[in-house]
Amino acid sequence: MKIPQNTDIRLTDALERQLLQQAIESQQEYALDRALKRLFQKIAGFFKSTHGRANHPVSTAH
Repeated sequence: MKIPQNTDIRLTDALERQLLQQAIESQQEYALDRALKRLFQKIAGFFKSTHGRANHPVSTAH
């Protein structure tokens, strides 16, 4: 199969807008996913640190 050398691919304005919108939405979803992941990691870290403190007895000097 011979590939033409001077292939000129043009997008219609509507298709170009649609593809751009999809790319923007993908970026926003990725940013939201990362933000939620960081939030859950912080919450999990908070519970781990409070759980660790509750299991250690408090020692006092006599």
